Amino acid sequence: FYSENKLKPIDPIVFKETLQKNTTLPVNWFFTDYIDSRTTIDFRIKNVEKQGDSLKVTVKNTRKNSMPVSLYGINNDSILFKKWLLPIDSIATVTVPKKDVGKLVLNYEKTIPEYNQRNNYKAVKGLFNRPFQFRLFQDVGDSRYNQVFFMPEFQYNLYDGFVVGPKVYNKTVLPKGFHYKLTPQIGLKSNTIIGSGSLVYTQNLDKESLYSMRYGFAGSYFSYDRDLFYRRYTPFMTFAFRNKDLRDNEKQFINLRSVNVIRDDNPNDPNQEPNYSVFNLQYVYSNPNLINYFRGIVDYEISAKFSKISTTLEYRKLFLNNRQLNLRFFAGAFLFNDTRENEDFFSFALDRPTDYLFDYNYYGRSEQSGLFSQQLIVAEGGFKSQLEPKFANSWITTLNASTNIWKWVYAYGDVGLIHNTDRGTQGVFDTGIRLSLVADYFELYFPFYSNLGWEPALENYDQRIRFIVTLDLRTLLGLFTRKWY
Repeated sequence: FYSENKLKPIDPIVFKETLQKNTTLPVNWFFTDYIDSRTTIDFRIKNVEKQGDSLKVTVKNTRKNSMPVSLYGINNDSILFKKWLLPIDSIATVTVPKKDVGKLVLNYEKTIPEYNQRNNYKAVKGLFNRPFQFRLFQDVGDSRYNQVFFMPEFQYNLYDGFVVGPKVYNKTVLPKGFHYKLTPQIGLKSNTIIGSGSLVYTQNLDKESLYSMRYGFAGSYFSYDRDLFYRRYTPFMTFAFRNKDLRDNEKQFINLRSVNVIRDDNPNDPNQEPNYSVFNLQYVYSNPNLINYFRGIVDYEISAKFSKISTTLEYRKLFLNNRQLNLRFFAGAFLFNDTRENEDFFSFALDRPTDYLFDYNYYGRSEQSGLFSQQLIVAEGGFKSQLEPKFANSWITTLNASTNIWKWVYAYGDVGLIHNTDRGTQGVFDTGIRLSLVADYFELYFPFYSNLGWEPALENYDQRIRFIVTLDLRTLLGLFTRKWY
């Protein structure tokens, strides 16, 4: 049939009829469940029961389709037998010889494109279905082994100093359902064992706009000030949605998490509330195209003493002459705020968030002056000049804009309104030059004109310059893996 029809248009019905004429086995599955369906393929060996000189094997199809699969008997990587099972839509049981079989494997030669081949193994002899394999650095993944990867990690913060240690994890280039990551580290300055860890399970769904659900737990232990440490524990869930067109970059996410923070008491701040919990609900819309980039976030938080809601909109336009226009809008308001008077730890920030959820990679998060206080993280108000008032305990709205005037030299401007219950509403603005040497990884911001006046004429101008610098190896790797500029 192939020789007679190669390089010619073929009617699928003719091909189907030809197959039916030349075999007594069912072929409908090939057209209905394999060709015409987006449903992924996945089998697993549910149970193996020894019966004398035989093995009773129960095979489960974990997807909603009807497909055949091959079953192999393996001994020391040698194939003892191969048996094809008729199309299975749920569960099938088959009896095979037991002699010399060390393990049973489905789809051993990878004839069919399964979504998950790691559950295809069942040991008849031995303790583990698959032996462990330890590798340096992440790999594509080998379904024959339980792979454990190691990767050295280097970080820095002012209080722990240089932070070094291994990252132990099982994430591969090809996706898998369960991920774990453990990063035990030592701070060379604090001389303390610190680190982080996480457990994540991802459930992928077929044929649904809700295509993925993630459940997990993360924890971390680091310094937040000199000789003061924090512990953060965060259970979370994420629901991911997409369009039917798989080429479309448009996606939507609903994130739920409970951030629980325990901090060492600060003897210099007796009014500090060291322990708190915040429930966070977030909706994210993302359409990250190269020419027109758009991302929107609606964020809700509630704790014992406050509740707030905010929205962030980001838009970037890339023109044919390689000029960019970047716009960012932020608005946030407290639904209630029962924190202490003059306490701004949970307030909206104009230029430097307090980061009470410990989401950002501050190098000196508690610094109020000096070089590390000049680190810039564009969040909340997104201003670059350090203006008064720095915080809003009622509501805030800001607009950030920038455009390149020559290659990596940008002009930026920010404008906003900020309202505090004791000061009323105040207008703020700033302008300046941004040197984007490596976008999002190494940038310098030179303020020019703002509410303070002509800033280069003010004293200590060098202390007004803001910077973005990435010292984290893991974050630096994102520079080479990100999809869009």
